[in-house]
Amino acid sequence: MMQAIEARIAEILVEDFKVDAGALRPGATFADLNFDSLVLVELILVLGNQFRVPLDDGALHDTMTVTDAAGVLAARGAVA
Repeated sequence: MMQAIEARIAEILVEDFKVDAGALRPGATFADLNFDSLVLVELILVLGNQFRVPLDDGALHDTMTVTDAAGVLAARGAVA
């Protein structure tokens, strides 16, 4: 299930946030993707809506990876 959530997050990052798919390597943080606090807030809103789970403003940090974000979503009951 985690892999499916990660894949959907990666898809959202590429399609909605125009992240280069090549930049989504394992271990890449949101800071590595040049996401500042405002972009992270927008990402939190998009992910919350897409996965239909409640996420507060501080749910994601720039030091987190896509895998970390998938873990946050899964812990809140998200399914891909």
